[in-house]
Amino acid sequence: MGDVVQSLRAVKSLIIARPELELHFVTQNENAPLLDGLGLASVVSHDREGGVAGLMRTRKKLREVSPDVAVDLQGNWKSALIAWFSGAVECFGAAGRHRQEPSSAVLLGRRIEIDGPGHPATVAHRLLRELEPSLEEIPLDLQATAEELGRVRDAVHETGVDPDSPFTVFVVTNPEDNRAWHLAAMTRQALLEERPVLWLCGPRERGIHLPADACALRHGSGHLRDLIALGTLVQDAGGRALGPDQGGIHVLAATGAEVVVLYGPQDPQRTAPPGARVLVKNLGPDCVPCRKRTCSHPAGPVCMDFTTSESSG
Repeated sequence: MGDVVQSLRAVKSLIIARPELELHFVTQNENAPLLDGLGLASVVSHDREGGVAGLMRTRKKLREVSPDVAVDLQGNWKSALIAWFSGAVECFGAAGRHRQEPSSAVLLGRRIEIDGPGHPATVAHRLLRELEPSLEEIPLDLQATAEELGRVRDAVHETGVDPDSPFTVFVVTNPEDNRAWHLAAMTRQALLEERPVLWLCGPRERGIHLPADACALRHGSGHLRDLIALGTLVQDAGGRALGPDQGGIHVLAATGAEVVVLYGPQDPQRTAPPGARVLVKNLGPDCVPCRKRTCSHPAGPVCMDFTTSESSG
């Protein structure tokens, strides 16, 4: 989800710069709602759990679109394979060192060398400059509908938090992910907050036991548009969101809300949402940043056990 959001700044810029182009965006089913109202010709949804049959269904959809050009914005095997499956005359993406899975570049007809760190927003902008050399970056501002705003406003109010006064959102993450902000640290941070705190849980956080007095908003699968609406409410109320480098915080940042991203294993230069404030733990372990899926530190992911008062950025 985070990588999709990061690429949308460049996509939106291209839509505005070249309105005559017919642009189609392929993404996983669960991420498709992010693209509502962006101005694309279509969104081609892909079932990542569908195996070979899912790939064939996506291939069929793309062959019906019959694109002239396919751009691999993600830089992994899945995205490269789907770009190749499209049957486009021209298929290109980032060269090896700026790909998440460098060897996947073998599926591309052309590989674009990119300067600087491999930040997804930078990579996407550089790649789409192949279609419009003068492409400028414009801010991304995901918008919720009035109906979505009303629904989420009511849901926030039911938790005991006033959606019209400044409040802070804590983005809760499944502790099995080594990027997750420690629950104990979140509890300490709640004591530091001068504003009411809304604890935001997604589908993977259903089983997490929050503090007894926590005001919790729990989103199920398919509630991605509600996350956009929540970001708009945070911005309008003059609040902020705190959380780790996960998809949820990237979506909130893309609405224009003030966000603070807490970094441990990830490298902010590679993944931080544009315009976000970044914090890292004071005197964190020497092994950060790293890109491992699991933590190899003897005491576990201690780099994510900190509050804003125990950090620098």
